[in-house]
Amino acid sequence: MPKLEITEEMLDAIEAVKGRRDPAYWDGRCKRYMENQKKNISDMTKTELEKKGRELGIELDKRQSKDKLIKEIEKYQKKG
Repeated sequence: MPKLEITEEMLDAIEAVKGRRDPAYWDGRCKRYMENQKKNISDMTKTELEKKGRELGIELDKRQSKDKLIKEIEKYQKKG
């Protein structure tokens, strides 16, 4: 069985769900949390997207369309 590679995004989910940033704590609850985070991004307002971007360490311009803001966040998250 191949070993699961834990990403920074997965560590963030583990920390949010379990309160610890330890790869050994990865489970189904963490996976569902991470999936819900991705789904909910399209429901966010521009202000919430800007805040999420800041949490990730990027500055977004709210003058851009909501779709462009979402694409920027997703692009940054894929980079890791």
